[in-house]
Amino acid sequence: MSLLISGASAESESALLDVLVDGPPGETTVVITANRPADWVVARFRERGSDPTTGLGVVDATGQERSLEEVPVEHVGSPGDLTGISLEFAKLVQRFERAGGGDRIRVGLASVSTLLMYSDVQTVFRFLHVFTSRIQSAGLFGVFALDPGMHDAQTVNTVRAIFDAEARVEDGSVTTTGVAFEE
Repeated sequence: MSLLISGASAESESALLDVLVDGPPGETTVVITANRPADWVVARFRERGSDPTTGLGVVDATGQERSLEEVPVEHVGSPGDLTGISLEFAKLVQRFERAGGGDRIRVGLASVSTLLMYSDVQTVFRFLHVFTSRIQSAGLFGVFALDPGMHDAQTVNTVRAIFDAEARVEDGSVTTTGVAFEE
């Protein structure tokens, strides 16, 4: 299942983190961040009352090489390196599977808008299509943030077509579209 959370950057990213933190106990979370460093993600998990040292991994595609002792972090040089993002994501999933935490994995990507700043819409579309297909075939749950105000309507509609459902966040209220789902 893949969920697109759309809204202003701060609101959509906050909602994405809320969904990721709200997973069932024992579930592993992998966050792909293209616009904020890994330590920012870890701090946001802590703010939400989650212990990031148990079952959190981060693919940091910001280009900032900061290591963290408390969580595994894989680095990618740029948000435009979509192949690198896929490879580093696969490394983290394998790492959690070997450690016995790969049964249920929740995946978050913040933000699709950042990927679109570094690559053209067709390249990002193909990446997201393959990535969400992999998530679905593995039985994972994926949550993706998008700021529609940063893109033209055609780009936003192209990206929206990939996802099973969408939650639109505006001024603190949420409107959902797409299929009904259960976690």
